[in-house]
Order: sequence, then C-alpha cells, then structure tokens
Amino acid sequence: MDLKKEIIRKTFHIISILFLIIPVELFGKYSISLLMVFMLVVFIPVSYFKIRNLFTVWYWKIIEIVEREKNIQIIPARQAYSLAVGLMIVSLFFNEEILKISIISLAVYDGFATISGILFGKHKILKTKKSLEGIIGGFIPNMILLSFLVTPLNAFFITFVTAVIELFSSDEKWFLDDNLMIPVGVALFSYFVLNFPS
Repeated sequence: MDLKKEIIRKTFHIISILFLIIPVELFGKYSISLLMVFMLVVFIPVSYFKIRNLFTVWYWKIIEIVEREKNIQIIPARQAYSLAVGLMIVSLFFNEEILKISIISLAVYDGFATISGILFGKHKILKTKKSLEGIIGGFIPNMILLSFLVTPLNAFFITFVTAVIELFSSDEKWFLDDNLMIPVGVALFSYFVLNFPS
C-alpha cells in the first residue's frame, strides 16, 4: 500500500463528501439525488470504457492522484459509485437531517479512521485490517461533528453503529463496500433513534 497516496485519497474523501452538505443546505435533499444520478450515468461509462478526451481529462487526473491501483485495474472510482448509490438511497427515502448525518459519518468516520489506522494502527480488531487506533481516530471527530446536529448521546450511538458497520464492511464486493453500507446503515439507525425517543 502506498501510504502517502492513501492519506491523500482519504483527505480527498473527507473534503469532497463534506462538500455535499452545501447543496443539501442550499437546494434540499433532492439535489443529492440528482448529483448522484448524474455521477452514475456520466462517470460509470467514462470509467468502464476508459473514455479519455478533452472533457474527461480532469477526471483522469483526479483518478491518477487518488485512486488505488487495484481499483484502476477493475473499474476506476468504483467505490465512489457505491457511495453514489448509498447517498442516492438516503436522499430519496430519508429527511435532510438524516442525510446530513449519513454524509458526515461517511466522510468523517471513514476518512479519519483510515488515516488514523494507517499512521498509528497497531492493535488489529477481530482478524480484520481495522485497528483500535483507527476506530478511536474516526470515533472522536465523528461524534463531535454529529453533536452539532443531534444530542451528544445520539451522536455517540450513531458513531458506534458507524464503527460497527465499518468494521464488518469489505471493499471486495460492491454491496459490502463501506461507502454504500455506512450511509444506508446510519440512515436506518438514525431514523429509529431520532423518531422513537426513549
């Protein structure tokens, strides 16, 4: 694994996904639905057929900088497409608050957990590639950011569920990819937590 590239990749992941909060705030949740459909319809063919021209040169530059080599061999940006499906589902079936919770959890927990795990991970969890240090590194910033949207107790529980989903996700199969499972799983859990208070 190219550590420098992985850190750049996850930094891009954090920033680009958090930017999705802006269209939600300005135009509502369906702006995410439209953006994700656009992403799937336009960029899957570009990736799959390796279309390189004047209009796609910027796309391939980003891929070159942030994509893992193994994904380039399969289908470039394939995890971004899992993300698009996950966020599209959440934007269609849940409210804006839950969409923002899902966006934050996907960006912050996943990004910071990976970076922390790469830099400090020593104690592996349950025979996975995940580490205790990565979990802590994702947990703290995610819980802090979610506390601006929900109560600190709810932020803790939502972050805990995010950590469990991330722990058991896998990038080997698209339907187990954390970029799909985190937004959908977090949205489902948040729906019950926020609508059925104790």
